[in-house]
Amino acid sequence: MAVALKELYAAISPQYHVRLHTESCFDKMIAWTHVVEDIEFISSLHGEELVFFSGLSCTSEEWLKRYITELDRHHVGGLIMSFRGEETFSREIIDYCNEIHFPIFSASWTTPYIDIMRLFAEILLKNEQRETNLIAALKNAIYYPENEGSYLSHFERNGFLRDMEYIVVILSCHTYDEETGNEQLNMIEKSMRFILENMIAYEENGRLIILTAGYPLQKVQKEFRKLCRKDSNVYAGIGTLAEGIKDIHRSHENAYTAYRLTKTAIPRNLLSYDELGIYKILADVKEAAIYPEFVKETVGELIKYDRENHTDYMNILGVYFENDCSAVHTAQALYCHKNTLAYKLNKIKKVLGYDILKNENRVKIMVAIYILRLGTGYF
Repeated sequence: MAVALKELYAAISPQYHVRLHTESCFDKMIAWTHVVEDIEFISSLHGEELVFFSGLSCTSEEWLKRYITELDRHHVGGLIMSFRGEETFSREIIDYCNEIHFPIFSASWTTPYIDIMRLFAEILLKNEQRETNLIAALKNAIYYPENEGSYLSHFERNGFLRDMEYIVVILSCHTYDEETGNEQLNMIEKSMRFILENMIAYEENGRLIILTAGYPLQKVQKEFRKLCRKDSNVYAGIGTLAEGIKDIHRSHENAYTAYRLTKTAIPRNLLSYDELGIYKILADVKEAAIYPEFVKETVGELIKYDRENHTDYMNILGVYFENDCSAVHTAQALYCHKNTLAYKLNKIKKVLGYDILKNENRVKIMVAIYILRLGTGYF
């Protein structure tokens, strides 16, 4: 689990002569440290390393710029370089690193790299253990909410207090690869950690489960709306606000309902549970086995007629009700003449055998259409 470079820098700056030369740490994350003394070894790095460099193999300003360029190209998180006496980075190198958002630090020749690397390793391992414990606690809070002892103390010990406001978000990417995992999910998690710092996240069955803590629902919705607008391959469901740790499981259930509907009933790649309308009721009914029978009783004859005659009367009926039973607007939506529509509506009424405009029948038909969009009403 990576740690923010600014956090690592804050840990060493009081006791070691290490100085940041760029404008900031540029929100870089560090997963490990590494010593790299020559350009040819950079290709073996995995990304998110903090590189230590003695500077002995640096032959010129041009060489150092190529060295930094390669580090940046391999997604390294930053560079600490040793200098003798009053030497340091040139203005040209500093400006270049600011331009590419690559943090560079200088250290004195006597700075003990081994001590700094050991300190960083301790921080990284401690953070990884903390994250592992929090993920385990979150899973227990979601799946075993009645067993408070398995998660409450872990949360509170790490600053996630019992009365804070929590929101669960579930998302996935269409580009997910089950064999190699999804690098995009990792990138999303990293980017969200800079915006919503107080969060826990883990991957499960190709989905990223995120718990935010202490943020209002509007803030969470806003940030994930930006994400989903930017990338149409991302599908996300946002749960309800949980007013305390013990209600996290409800936020998770609601987030999953919203997430599931992005792929079935409502063709949008971001949904919040609070905007689901009637789907809140339909999606949360425990006895969903009643759906097929209800659909069969209500519009079963029309579905059967479509199958046998290769017609699309169910679709026409749906569009008709979506347009408030307006023949003019329905004809426009279907790109057909209103006389053609009138003929088809009469045929629909005849097949169904009842008045589709009677209030009770209208409600039943709309519920049946919603159930079919959920994908749970087929028989």
